Amino acid sequence: MPIPGLILRPYQPSDFDALLAMDQLCFPKTIAYGRHEMKSYLQSEDSHCIVAQVPGPEVSGTIAGFILTESDAEFAHVITLDVLESHRRQSIGSLLLEAAEQEASSRGVTSMYLETATTNKAAIALWKKHGYRETATIKNYYGRGQSAFEMQKHLERKSK
Repeated sequence: MPIPGLILRPYQPSDFDALLAMDQLCFPKTIAYGRHEMKSYLQSEDSHCIVAQVPGPEVSGTIAGFILTESDAEFAHVITLDVLESHRRQSIGSLLLEAAEQEASSRGVTSMYLETATTNKAAIALWKKHGYRETATIKNYYGRGQSAFEMQKHLERKSK
């Protein structure tokens, strides 16, 4: 069940440190993005980042998750989808994914794809729930012995 008061909003540069820290909490060191790589993705004009913010004691609330994608005219690539462990199982990942798909579709993107570890059962279940299908297995994608599934979904074209 979604958190009351949850806000999905575009990334702001002031979010950077929180997103970097979240990615490093959500993934093993060998998979998490470093400062330079994360900054490069966020600053790319082909990237789009949506942040999930929940109400909290801070004036602006707390960032509970985010999705980062990059796209060209036809394809969008999910770079990462991160949700803090304390906010999982509250539909935040699903809401972020749906928002990213809608945003990409509104720009004429027809397909979204991603890579996910073959051992990450929770992520695979989430992707499949949203209509993603395995299209390939990429051996050693995350390093020696750590393979990934490439998964893809056709997006229905929607106008802005």
